[in-house]
Amino acid sequence: MENFYKVLQVPASATQRDIKVAYRKLVQTHHPDINTDAGSEEYIKLINLAYETLSDPIKRSRYDLGIFDTSVSGTTSTPPPPPRRPPPYYYRKAHEEKQTYSTKTQVLAWGATFIIILFVVVGVYAMQYYVSEYYFDEAIMAEQNNELEKAISLYQLAIRDWGARSVDASIKSAELSQRLGAYFYMAEYCRKGLSHSPDSLQTALLFYLEGTAYMHSERFEKAELAFNNSLAYNYNKDTVYEILASIYVNNMGKFNEAEELYTYLLSGNSVNLANYYNRGLCYQNLGRYQQAVEDFKRVLQENPFHGKTLFQLGKAYLALGQKQLACEYLRFSERQGVLIDPDELASVCE
Repeated sequence: MENFYKVLQVPASATQRDIKVAYRKLVQTHHPDINTDAGSEEYIKLINLAYETLSDPIKRSRYDLGIFDTSVSGTTSTPPPPPRRPPPYYYRKAHEEKQTYSTKTQVLAWGATFIIILFVVVGVYAMQYYVSEYYFDEAIMAEQNNELEKAISLYQLAIRDWGARSVDASIKSAELSQRLGAYFYMAEYCRKGLSHSPDSLQTALLFYLEGTAYMHSERFEKAELAFNNSLAYNYNKDTVYEILASIYVNNMGKFNEAEELYTYLLSGNSVNLANYYNRGLCYQNLGRYQQAVEDFKRVLQENPFHGKTLFQLGKAYLALGQKQLACEYLRFSERQGVLIDPDELASVCE
């Protein structure tokens, strides 16, 4: 019996890793493609047999006990497998063959199936349409009876996936919520309507109502986005600009944007004193005090006793370094009921 440990050049205590490393080294050295000696092919077979034996723990233990037959290359002999039986072949009788249909019959069957599906779809749509119309009419009656919360609930029932009045019901729900001061629900109803609205006019109105809801909820960034979306769908520009300009001045501090909007609005309506006053505030916050003075004076031409305008005009003159005029207008505004810190007034009028 060959000493496989000597063949692989490893000790009897060699680990599996040692055996594998030795085997790879010997194969690289004695492979027939590399070593052209006459006995290299037989020697490589012996190396393979040694490695196959020692790398398998079971075969190695049998080899160490001297009961492993090394005269047979490969694994231990096993009895040949039993012959396999061919799978049984089943015959079908003629009457068991699949029944075939003519082309005409198949076309009729498919046509009947399509008609049935069409009737089901139309029936579901008709039911949704009827339910939407029914609840919308009920909501109108509740609104006419001044039952606003009940009307909103009925309008919500009129909102259907395929409902005929879903968008109208969403708009009415939002408008009634605005009357009730429920601005959170107002915004939610607008979002529902927008998910159903294919009409650009209704979409514009829903965005406008959504912006109004966000504005009253003091979520001014979302309000700005909603109002700009309404403009994209051609909602009334003057109406939206009035609201956006007010938000920019009073809540967001965007005085440049507000000044541009007020200038646009005054180009079409030069008698709106509130717009002159607000544009004057923009100029004042932008450091354009002379333009602010002109706008405040325009307001005072029509309403010479407007206390807030008198006060802002005094502040504008003070910023321009004209303390005498500033003192006059500040005192005048105080006489109109504007509260001014006495120390501040004294420092201006000293």
